[in-house]
Amino acid sequence: MRLNLSLYYFFFFASVGIYVIFLPNYLKQHGYTPEEIGIIFASLPITRFITPFFFQKRTVNARIFKLSVLISAMLPFLLYIDNFYIILSVFIGLGVVYSINFPYIEAIAINQLKSAYGKIRLWGSIGFIVVALGLSYVHVNIVTLYVILNILVAYYAYQFANLDLSITKTFESIDLLKEWRFWMALVLLQISFGGFYNFFTIYNLAHGISPQINGWLWSIGVIAEIVIFIYQYKFLNSNNALFYIKLSLFITAIRWIGLYWFRGDVIMIALLQTLHLFSFAIFHTAALLYISNKYRNQTLVQQFYAGIGYGMAAFIGSIISGYLYGEKLFLYEGIIAFLGFLILQEKLGSMGVKFFFKFLKPIT
Repeated sequence: MRLNLSLYYFFFFASVGIYVIFLPNYLKQHGYTPEEIGIIFASLPITRFITPFFFQKRTVNARIFKLSVLISAMLPFLLYIDNFYIILSVFIGLGVVYSINFPYIEAIAINQLKSAYGKIRLWGSIGFIVVALGLSYVHVNIVTLYVILNILVAYYAYQFANLDLSITKTFESIDLLKEWRFWMALVLLQISFGGFYNFFTIYNLAHGISPQINGWLWSIGVIAEIVIFIYQYKFLNSNNALFYIKLSLFITAIRWIGLYWFRGDVIMIALLQTLHLFSFAIFHTAALLYISNKYRNQTLVQQFYAGIGYGMAAFIGSIISGYLYGEKLFLYEGIIAFLGFLILQEKLGSMGVKFFFKFLKPIT
């Protein structure tokens, strides 16, 4: 099982690397406007957010899982057709099927591996970095490679289609208000990532850092998360998950504010990039452990986690970052992440919410 999970994560995040880093430029080279590219790449996260609501009264069974896996292998072939609406349909479809089968795999992984989850999940980070660095030196047909990777992802996902691994299966709906502080903190953290994902490279280039150095600055963050995925099982468990969620939010706030203070300083930025081990790796594992203990319907809560965090919040963060872009971009992102930390403090939660809306007034 561990080998299949490792290979699944490796190929899945390798495909994510192509999607994030190379497909936007591929579409630009084929004559698509920035507005069209924006619409295409906004469709997947929004679809990931919407899809879980259709599973409030049902659970992901083997039949639904198999169908979603099959569709995920077939849809990328349509990318060979140079048509805006077909390509848009592909990513809407992928948003639906991946919001079904990826959380299903995540539920299996966290249920079986517990705090050792990171030692398997690190292969996803390796897959991402192999694509990020490898395709910078080797030129291949991006669509063909994306198609192949999605087939491999589907193959290894299918290995789990008929397994009964004692995942809690229930029709219980998800009450988001039950753990509203966690969900709000998740949203704020992912919103704060908008400036990083959209403008980190542009921000650095504007302050005299070369494209080659930028590539390595991205890689440092992924390498840091790989290292912590290996060792986090020694200290991270279900009992202390909330503590590490709070710590990750606090350190992420420091990371973003540091990028504002030390803009253009390669050494300091490289050091700040190592904090990605908290911003993503530790936060992600701690969050999965936390929600798996708080909710009975584990597959559905994984869907909501992916949809809310990496769907809705990522979409909002992307839009907000465009309005905030400037010298103080990462100062604002740091404040947003810190608000997430405040909300998780029970005595400060209400103050954090009020401060958040007060902060938004000048923007709106």
